Amino acid sequence: MRWDALFGDLDAQWHAATQQDLEREINELARVEASQVTLADALRGALGREVAAVLRNGVVHHGVIQRVEAQWMLLGSGALSVVLPLAKLLRLQGIGAARVVQQGRVRYTLAAALRILARNRAVVVLELDSVQPGRVRGVVDQVGADFVVVMQLADGVSRVRDNRQGSVVVALDAVMSVTSSVDNEF
Repeated sequence: MRWDALFGDLDAQWHAATQQDLEREINELARVEASQVTLADALRGALGREVAAVLRNGVVHHGVIQRVEAQWMLLGSGALSVVLPLAKLLRLQGIGAARVVQQGRVRYTLAAALRILARNRAVVVLELDSVQPGRVRGVVDQVGADFVVVMQLADGVSRVRDNRQGSVVVALDAVMSVTSSVDNEF
């Protein structure tokens, strides 16, 4: 009888130690998995939610998250769509705790989003990363690997031949946001 109690106690201790090891391993795996979650995954978990996105230059954009890619997000704000490069975000409010990892889909870069705007000949406003607030208003003419060419237009005037004010080349790294009408198909 004493031997049965002793072996039962040893079995219980072994089982408890094994259970603790398993729990530690599961906790470590959960921490490793959480460390792989990206900002884009967090934003995908907030699709359809109203957020406030604060950019590194202090400008705040309010809107509903409509699309999230690895490099950028699309906010709908009334009659406007705003493309925000994720690298230019300082902080976000309103995204919640849900996370969604993108699975097996073609990933569109910021350059690809700008190419859609170029194809649509959409009038855009590029907010630039600069010491003083800088903006370029016009139509996207060309999108390269790391730059965009914009045919500038006068503020408040539609796109007509007499309204062109020349072209400007902007480095993609300098783009803080791209605002256009909601008519564009992202």
